[in-house]
Amino acid sequence: MKKLKLIYVLLPLLAFTSCKKDSPVKPVTPTKPVIAAVSDSVSYTIDGVTYTAGGMFSGNLSSGTEDANRKLVYPDSTNKYAYALVGKPDSVLFFEKHTIFSKSANINIFFVKKFFRQQTPLNFPGLKSVLTLFTVGKHPLAEDFEWQNSQNGIAIDAVVSDNKGYSSYNSYDGPATVVIPPGFQKNSSFEITSFVHATDGFGGYNLEAKFTVLLFNRNGEQKKLENGYIRLHIDPMYAANGI
Repeated sequence: MKKLKLIYVLLPLLAFTSCKKDSPVKPVTPTKPVIAAVSDSVSYTIDGVTYTAGGMFSGNLSSGTEDANRKLVYPDSTNKYAYALVGKPDSVLFFEKHTIFSKSANINIFFVKKFFRQQTPLNFPGLKSVLTLFTVGKHPLAEDFEWQNSQNGIAIDAVVSDNKGYSSYNSYDGPATVVIPPGFQKNSSFEITSFVHATDGFGGYNLEAKFTVLLFNRNGEQKKLENGYIRLHIDPMYAANGI
C-alpha cells in the first residue's frame, strides 16, 4: 500500500518534469550596440606644430564632377592665357569634398574617383559606387586633381601654415602653374582605418583615417604634413538611380 501511495505522489512530478522538457526554449536575441554619429575632427603636425580642430558635424560637405583624363588645349596658339582643359567624352571624375575650418586648423579632403559616363546618370554615381571611395585600407594620393584628373584617390588643400595655403596636388593655374614632376607623393600615405554605419537617428557612416602628405604652395615651397588623423561623419551624395 505504501508503494502504491509513492507511485501516486511521483506521477504528478514526472508529468510536470516532462512538460518542462517539451516546452520550447525561446532563443535570446542579443541587442546590437547603437553606433552614434561622430562629430568631425582633425589633427596634424607641420614643422613641429600640431594643429587640431573638432566638435563639428558634417555640414561642410559638397560633391561634384569634372571631365576626366583631361588635356591642356590652346584654342589660340598666340595667346597663352586662352586655354582649356578638355577631357575624354566617355569618362567623368566624381569627387566628394569634406571641409573642416577653424581658427586652429583648416583642411579640405577630396575623395576622388573616375567613372564611365554610362554608369553615372546625370554624371553622379549611385550609393554602391560612391561607397567604394571610402574602402578601409590605403588610398593613393591623386597628384593631378584639378588638372589632368587621371588618378583616383585622395586630394588635400586649404591647409594653412605660416599664413600660406598649401595643397597636395598639382592643379593647373594657367601661366602661373608650378609644375612638379609626377611621383612626388610616392612617400605619402592615406589609410582609412575604420568605416562603419551609424545606427542612431542620424544614420550615415563614421570614417577614421590617418595620413602623411607632402604639401606645397603656389610658389613651389614644400611642407610635410605628419601624424594626420581625421574623423568624419559622412552622408554620401549620390544619384538615387545610379549604379
